[in-house]
Amino acid sequence: MKKILFFIESLVGGGAEKSLTELIESLDKSKYDITAVTVADGDFFTQRVRDACRYRCFAQKCEPGRPVKSFLNKITVKFSATAPAKMVYGLLIGGKYDVEVAYCEGYATKLIAHSTNPKSRKIAFVHTDMQKNHWTQFVFGSLEEEIKCYEKFDIISCVSETVAQAFKNTFGITKNVVVNMNPVRGDLIAEKSKEASGLEKIDCLRMITAGSLTPVKAFGRLLKVAGRLKNEGCRFELLILGEGEEKQNLERYIETHDLSGCVKLMGFQENPYKFLADSDFFVCSSLAEGLSIAATESIIIGKPVVTTDCSGMAELFGGFECGVICGNSEDDLFKALKNVLDNPACLQKYGEHLKLRAASFDINRSVREIEKMF
Repeated sequence: MKKILFFIESLVGGGAEKSLTELIESLDKSKYDITAVTVADGDFFTQRVRDACRYRCFAQKCEPGRPVKSFLNKITVKFSATAPAKMVYGLLIGGKYDVEVAYCEGYATKLIAHSTNPKSRKIAFVHTDMQKNHWTQFVFGSLEEEIKCYEKFDIISCVSETVAQAFKNTFGITKNVVVNMNPVRGDLIAEKSKEASGLEKIDCLRMITAGSLTPVKAFGRLLKVAGRLKNEGCRFELLILGEGEEKQNLERYIETHDLSGCVKLMGFQENPYKFLADSDFFVCSSLAEGLSIAATESIIIGKPVVTTDCSGMAELFGGFECGVICGNSEDDLFKALKNVLDNPACLQKYGEHLKLRAASFDINRSVREIEKMF
């Protein structure tokens, strides 16, 4: 039985964290002895991962009223962020593994690159377009240091062909770069989408989007588009699911531009699928993606996608008409959404294509491809 280590910073409700959770749940436990390690516990997906494999974290969740434990946790987290990566690995991870997986760019990649297991097979997952969204630069002292870390991996697994090409262009590494789409549990999504959402019925189109409220998702741009649509006389409702650093800015924009009647910030939702099921279509406003899990889930539920042209979207549609891919600008997104709102009947033509594309998302096949890397 192979011993596999997965490391990711956290198990918050993001796309990479969700895909790791579903991958661990789906791996053959008769073949693999799996350990997952994070910096801190208590995040959204922690319990599911804990139920599916061995789980450890650098700093365990501390109940209120335990000041010593809380202080030690802060020291541990600070140590993990500032000490040399090899020392952090040796003291906080340790153990012997046959396969070691950095499941996200940045800190996870840096830490696993400094593993003290010289004979382990090392795999790094890349979930974003590193040309358009090279967010990991602050983790490494220089581009050269980041390249040296990636050169220590046996395989670089990218979530789409466009992400793989962007990785090659950014780092100049072409050997052993492969593509594996995120595993998606369509059965779980379909089941959860049947729950009542509690949303009121409305007499206009409801569009929905979901993701971390960060600059790369460009929800600020989407709000500008929403304002323009409202000024043009379009009637619609826009639901934005997620939490993040941009929340206050978005709230302020909605208030100052009188958008509260048509735009709703819904926060993080444990079950986003029930809201997707009661919406007419999904919108992606991102500046960059890897292979959008939220858009994938929308297709599985049978909802058309209106998206900016960012990494992975053409591959996600897979040659089917699953919606609209427009240029990656405010004007292009405005035109695409206005056309849909002005011609709601156009959404009906995507139904059959969505069914065909949804049928192709087979988590067992995806997991088998990933197992080949092990």
